[in-house]
Amino acid sequence: MKINITLRCMIIIIILSACAPSNRSDASEATYKYLQALAEKDKTAVLNLACKAWEEQASLEVDALLSVGAELNNVQCQIEKEEGDYTLVKCSGLLDLTYDDEIRSIDLSKRTYYMQMEDGQWRVCSYK
Repeated sequence: MKINITLRCMIIIIILSACAPSNRSDASEATYKYLQALAEKDKTAVLNLACKAWEEQASLEVDALLSVGAELNNVQCQIEKEEGDYTLVKCSGLLDLTYDDEIRSIDLSKRTYYMQMEDGQWRVCSYK
Protein backbone atom coordinates (compact mmCIF):
# COMPACT_ATOMS: atom_id res chain seq x y z
CA MET A 1 0.00 0.00 0.00
CA LYS A 2 2.85 2.41 0.86
CA ILE A 3 4.45 1.75 -2.52
CA ASN A 4 1.26 2.72 -4.34
CA ILE A 5 0.98 5.97 -2.37
CA THR A 6 4.66 6.77 -2.95
CA LEU A 7 4.35 5.97 -6.64
CA ARG A 8 1.25 8.15 -6.94
CA CYS A 9 3.03 11.04 -5.19
CA MET A 10 6.00 10.73 -7.54
CA ILE A 11 3.71 10.76 -10.58
CA ILE A 12 1.92 13.85 -9.28
CA ILE A 13 5.27 15.61 -8.67
CA ILE A 14 6.43 14.77 -12.21
CA ILE A 15 3.19 16.05 -13.71
CA LEU A 16 3.29 19.24 -11.66
CA SER A 17 6.91 19.91 -12.57
CA ALA A 18 6.01 19.57 -16.26
CA CYS A 19 3.39 22.28 -15.73
CA ALA A 20 5.79 24.63 -13.96
CA PRO A 21 6.27 28.14 -15.34
CA SER A 22 8.52 28.56 -18.35
CA ASN A 23 12.24 28.71 -17.71
CA ARG A 24 14.85 31.07 -19.08
CA SER A 25 15.38 29.13 -22.29
CA ASP A 26 11.87 30.00 -23.41
CA ALA A 27 12.97 33.62 -23.88
CA SER A 28 14.99 32.59 -26.93
CA GLU A 29 12.03 30.60 -28.31
CA ALA A 30 9.73 33.60 -27.87
CA THR A 31 12.25 35.80 -29.68
CA TYR A 32 12.33 33.38 -32.60
CA LYS A 33 8.52 33.20 -32.67
CA TYR A 34 8.36 37.02 -32.71
CA LEU A 35 10.74 37.14 -35.69
CA GLN A 36 8.79 34.39 -37.45
CA ALA A 37 5.50 36.23 -36.93
CA LEU A 38 7.15 39.42 -38.17
CA ALA A 39 8.35 37.68 -41.35
CA GLU A 40 4.86 36.27 -41.87
CA LYS A 41 3.39 39.76 -41.25
CA ASP A 42 1.08 38.27 -38.65
CA LYS A 43 0.29 41.42 -36.66
CA THR A 44 -1.84 39.59 -34.11
CA ALA A 45 0.94 37.13 -33.28
CA VAL A 46 3.57 39.90 -33.21
CA LEU A 47 1.46 41.94 -30.78
CA ASN A 48 0.85 38.87 -28.61
CA LEU A 49 4.62 38.38 -28.38
CA ALA A 50 5.37 42.04 -27.58
CA CYS A 51 5.39 43.79 -24.21
CA LYS A 52 2.54 46.24 -23.77
CA ALA A 53 5.06 49.09 -23.91
CA TRP A 54 6.47 47.75 -27.23
CA GLU A 55 3.15 47.08 -28.98
CA GLU A 56 3.10 50.33 -30.95
CA GLN A 57 6.64 49.78 -32.24
CA ALA A 58 5.87 46.14 -33.03
CA SER A 59 2.80 47.22 -35.01
CA LEU A 60 4.91 49.71 -36.98
CA GLU A 61 7.43 46.98 -37.77
CA VAL A 62 4.73 44.76 -39.25
CA ASP A 63 3.31 47.66 -41.26
CA ALA A 64 6.77 48.42 -42.66
CA LEU A 65 6.99 44.89 -44.08
CA LEU A 66 3.58 44.84 -45.79
CA SER A 67 4.93 45.87 -49.20
CA VAL A 68 7.90 43.48 -49.26
CA GLY A 69 8.48 39.77 -49.11
CA ALA A 70 10.07 38.67 -45.85
CA GLU A 71 11.75 35.41 -44.93
CA LEU A 72 13.92 34.20 -42.08
CA ASN A 73 17.23 32.75 -43.23
CA ASN A 74 19.16 30.41 -40.87
CA VAL A 75 17.91 32.12 -37.72
CA GLN A 76 18.84 30.77 -34.33
CA CYS A 77 18.35 32.58 -31.02
CA GLN A 78 20.19 32.14 -27.73
CA ILE A 79 20.08 33.76 -24.34
CA GLU A 80 23.07 36.01 -23.89
CA LYS A 81 22.64 37.20 -20.29
CA GLU A 82 20.27 38.76 -17.79
CA GLU A 83 20.23 42.49 -17.19
CA GLY A 84 17.92 43.74 -14.46
CA ASP A 85 14.39 42.57 -15.21
CA TYR A 86 15.30 41.58 -18.77
CA THR A 87 16.73 38.50 -20.39
CA LEU A 88 18.88 39.49 -23.34
CA VAL A 89 18.66 37.31 -26.44
CA LYS A 90 20.93 37.38 -29.49
CA CYS A 91 19.96 35.76 -32.77
CA SER A 92 22.10 34.79 -35.71
CA GLY A 93 20.90 34.68 -39.28
CA LEU A 94 19.11 37.07 -41.56
CA LEU A 95 15.72 38.55 -42.21
CA ASP A 96 15.65 38.69 -46.00
CA LEU A 97 13.43 41.38 -47.47
CA THR A 98 12.46 41.15 -51.14
CA TYR A 99 11.06 43.92 -53.28
CA ASP A 100 10.68 43.05 -56.95
CA ASP A 101 13.86 41.06 -57.59
CA GLU A 102 16.04 42.89 -55.07
CA ILE A 103 16.89 41.22 -51.76
CA ARG A 104 18.05 43.24 -48.78
CA SER A 105 18.99 41.44 -45.62
CA ILE A 106 18.84 42.52 -42.01
CA ASP A 107 21.66 40.89 -40.07
CA LEU A 108 19.92 39.83 -36.86
CA SER A 109 23.22 39.24 -35.05
CA LYS A 110 23.58 43.00 -34.76
CA ARG A 111 20.52 43.21 -32.51
CA THR A 112 20.04 42.29 -28.88
CA TYR A 113 16.44 41.58 -27.93
CA TYR A 114 15.26 42.60 -24.48
CA MET A 115 12.82 39.96 -23.28
CA GLN A 116 10.66 40.14 -20.20
CA MET A 117 8.14 37.87 -18.58
CA GLU A 118 4.77 39.63 -18.79
CA ASP A 119 1.43 38.01 -17.96
CA GLY A 120 3.21 34.66 -17.61
CA GLN A 121 4.75 34.75 -21.11
CA TRP A 122 8.10 35.87 -22.51
CA ARG A 123 7.67 38.98 -24.64
CA VAL A 124 9.87 41.22 -26.76
CA CYS A 125 10.16 44.60 -25.03
CA SER A 126 12.75 46.21 -27.32
CA TYR A 127 15.97 45.60 -29.15
CA LYS A 128 19.19 47.53 -29.57
